[in-house]
Amino acid sequence: MLLRYSGQYRDSNLHLLQDSSEPDISDEKIQAYSAIGGFVGYETASWFNLTAGATVYGAIPFGSNPDYRRGLGGLYEADGGQDPYIVLGEVFVKYQKHGHLVKVGKQEMPDYRMVSLSNIRFSPITHSGAVYENSVIKNLGLKLGYITRMKERNATKFIDMATGARLQESVNDKQIIRGDYDPGNYDDSGYIGDEKEMSMLGLTYQYKKFSFEGWNYYVNDFVNSTYLVGQYNIDPTASDFHFTLAAQYTIQKDVGAHLAGNIDTWHYGLSVRGYKGGLSFFANYNELSYNENSYDGGTLFVRWGTPQMFNSFQVQDSELAGTKSVGVGLQYDFGSNGLIPGVVMRWRYGDYDLPDKLSFTDARQDRAEATFDLRYSFTKKSGFGIFTEMQGLSLQFRLAYNNYRTDYNFEAYREIHGYDFQSVTKDFYDARLYLDYFF
Repeated sequence: MLLRYSGQYRDSNLHLLQDSSEPDISDEKIQAYSAIGGFVGYETASWFNLTAGATVYGAIPFGSNPDYRRGLGGLYEADGGQDPYIVLGEVFVKYQKHGHLVKVGKQEMPDYRMVSLSNIRFSPITHSGAVYENSVIKNLGLKLGYITRMKERNATKFIDMATGARLQESVNDKQIIRGDYDPGNYDDSGYIGDEKEMSMLGLTYQYKKFSFEGWNYYVNDFVNSTYLVGQYNIDPTASDFHFTLAAQYTIQKDVGAHLAGNIDTWHYGLSVRGYKGGLSFFANYNELSYNENSYDGGTLFVRWGTPQMFNSFQVQDSELAGTKSVGVGLQYDFGSNGLIPGVVMRWRYGDYDLPDKLSFTDARQDRAEATFDLRYSFTKKSGFGIFTEMQGLSLQFRLAYNNYRTDYNFEAYREIHGYDFQSVTKDFYDARLYLDYFF
């Protein structure tokens, strides 16, 4: 059971074009919410290796939540406001015995990478379907899944996997879909075609200091995604310092009836992390394909769960076409040496270099993000992270500053490509507060 207060504030400043007909709203585009909510879940005791469980999620407004400040997804927003909601997000039956697990129904999938739960508001992403896991062979894991529908964060309805990908035919008169497709599958709201399901296959392997995962996600008539990630731990002798090297790779291709047109894109990432006592630090690099013949220039589909890119930060996710990103950061557990028991702090900085030449169809603004995270546990002195799920009361504060490059000739770009837009992102702060009691 989780009881949570959460508030978020984002002042999304806009840079207006010189001939814009919009009023001067450069300092008035604010999104915010304040709410109390959480979840209540229960799983029965085992009976002949069978259990059943269910989880109810929900939230209610607490404080000021005007409709014109919505857009962050802290409350239910489908009807145009910021309203309370309650949803049965999990209801399942599970069988588990001797290295075999079968789970059927609506469920969280925290260990399934691209469809993991993304729990950053009140109710996480959950999915409806069936999974089978096999861990009989030492160091080797097999995971199979079939997902029929998904529930987005703070939503009350389950939708199919094509709708969950947030497909769009066009935005601001810009054609997002490239190649052959059926326009009858779309209207102004997005995808309205037949429901699509997802099949999953995952293999995990671990041997001594090496670990590897390989995943495949297949949405019929839409996209085939393969994700690979590996890690190697290095522990120098006679030292309490150790570090890890990691790499990741993603490839996505269109399949079947090509309901989103051509999809041909890839992504890779490299990461090094170091650890010494209560201090950890990292340096990451991610690069994404730029292909104007692919959907949205090669942007990755990541909205089924938590984006997996190493440089997925508080706001930026590194999933946009052609993004080359460098990220660095450090985290310190102040309780590890008794300095300030119960306090963990993290700082990160990411630079996101996007294709931005006037001639590029899918040009976007370069940007940078700096984040600061602070968490305090009232019950645990050390040994936890920013998002560690733990019993008792904890307080978390998150602050991100995003700075967008604006010294482009936006009017010339609009004239070349004919897109109808009047403002672009400038810079903004994103502040989040969580007070959690988990029991």
